[in-house]
Amino acid sequence: MLTALTTASKVSAQQIHDVRCHTQDYPLNNVVKYWQSPDVLKSVQVVVLKDPAGEQEARFDLTHGGTLISLRYRGREVTYGQPVGANVSLYLLRHGSEDTLKGLNPYWSSLHVDQGGSSMGTTSTVAGVACSGEKSVRTFAMMVDTGVNSSFQPKPLLGVWAGRISDTFPPGYSTSFTIETVAKWVKNHGGSPAYYLQLEQSVMNVRPSPPQPIEWSLEGATPWDDEYPKSFPGRCTEKSPCATSEAPVIATGRYHDAAHSVGLATVLPTVDLGASRIFVRENAEFLYVVYGGAWVAPRRVFGTVFSHELEGIKPLHFSWYVCAGRWEQAQAFARSLSSAKP
Repeated sequence: MLTALTTASKVSAQQIHDVRCHTQDYPLNNVVKYWQSPDVLKSVQVVVLKDPAGEQEARFDLTHGGTLISLRYRGREVTYGQPVGANVSLYLLRHGSEDTLKGLNPYWSSLHVDQGGSSMGTTSTVAGVACSGEKSVRTFAMMVDTGVNSSFQPKPLLGVWAGRISDTFPPGYSTSFTIETVAKWVKNHGGSPAYYLQLEQSVMNVRPSPPQPIEWSLEGATPWDDEYPKSFPGRCTEKSPCATSEAPVIATGRYHDAAHSVGLATVLPTVDLGASRIFVRENAEFLYVVYGGAWVAPRRVFGTVFSHELEGIKPLHFSWYVCAGRWEQAQAFARSLSSAKP
């Protein structure tokens, strides 16, 4: 009888996968939670990935939506190193025929859905995380409204973080948008570094709703003194956006030197998106986008922007890449992702 029970137990046993992560506390330089508060964040918990060649370390912030907060290449930090280094932002423009909005910046009253931001101190909540050693990490998060309901959503959600409802005034808000991120290393066959970081993401509005136009901004942030920009193809600007047919892949970055040998680029394949409007935004700082000239700090945050509708309960799935090192290698990698060369 005992033998039979043991055999049955072995047959019915289910393998439990080891999804534990390598985590650590990552120090912040006293990041202010929000502008009306004297409180600061001194550290966040991060998940650490290391590429198989031992050249890079990536850290993902579990306080701010599972975003990339740090990428070190050969010991040098190539992201901003504070929240956040790579981020997904959505703008749902409310600018239409309403008289009260005529003449205003359309971003001023938009619903700004953000992965790595905060809404009056309430950050986007990571609900779950799983890892495959230091090779990959998967996170699931609820995105926040960094505009603090400036778009006057009819059914706003008060922000909840660490089990507590936002008690700030004005209150912080969450949104009905979720984001799942799978970060992993992919081979760069062109040279050094041997690997690039792929961010495979799915965004969904969990509320049933008809398709609504959204401006998607995939953003990178570099150190303050990385002032030399590069883009491919160079003609896809905010004033003259491209279509997918014109730019099947788009890359942009910031570099520490005029030779563009040390820095960071992001690469987005666009063919599967089918977007009619794609461009590089040289300054993607939220305050600059919303208020224009009111933000006069150096251009630390840059973005690749595309327009794409999203229907409720139907996700948009896309992949983009964070490429450390030389621009010429990132550009060659971008070309390799598409048979067409703009």
